[in-house]
Amino acid sequence: MVVSFRSRILSIAAASDKVRIFRMEKDPSFQFRSGQFAVLSIDGFFSREGSLARRSYSISSSNHDDFIEFCITRAENGFFSLQMHNLKVGDFVNVQGPFGVFALEMQLPENTVFVAGGSGISPLMSMIRCLYRENAFPPGFRLFYGFRTPSDCVYGSELQSISAEKGFAIIMSVDKAAEGWKGDVGFVSDVLQRHCDFPRSDVYLCGPPLMVSATIRELLRLGFDEKRIHREQW
Repeated sequence: MVVSFRSRILSIAAASDKVRIFRMEKDPSFQFRSGQFAVLSIDGFFSREGSLARRSYSISSSNHDDFIEFCITRAENGFFSLQMHNLKVGDFVNVQGPFGVFALEMQLPENTVFVAGGSGISPLMSMIRCLYRENAFPPGFRLFYGFRTPSDCVYGSELQSISAEKGFAIIMSVDKAAEGWKGDVGFVSDVLQRHCDFPRSDVYLCGPPLMVSATIRELLRLGFDEKRIHREQW
């Protein structure tokens, strides 16, 4: 059920130069499935057309949490994201949702693969947190997570901690080689090819459109079933 409520910002954490993580109050009536998104607006902040400005953001918190969390990147010329980054703890944001069909199925098959590009980690982070709380990671689960530079990695420490405890693989990659980087180099679609030595299964994929399209092409070439590729893009 879609609901609307006014949410107070509880904390703001700088994940990188361009990314901030907002934790906000969650209304008890707001029930969502991990992977879904909400529409945010700010009282008194209008679009250039004169209507209340609204933007959609994936929820990165688990549906078990008593707060809601959004990972918001300050985009170049980003009208709404810039305004969000100007807010402070205690300010209010309007939340409407949940929306979207990209959502976690709790009974994941063996060798399920999550693939994230950039801030596409947000809905997958919600799913991973939910799987962690439910102790529901399937055997052979793995995460591919690509970003432009090492400083663009969001949730890296938490992901490494969960993977170490639950025993699944994380393959992180940067687009171009960087000093001190010891992980994979290349686009996620290319990195998949190097590490695809496992049975084909379900895929949950999220990222920018070009990344999603390239990854789907590579997954199909590698023998994955298109009907089992669950995707979200913006």
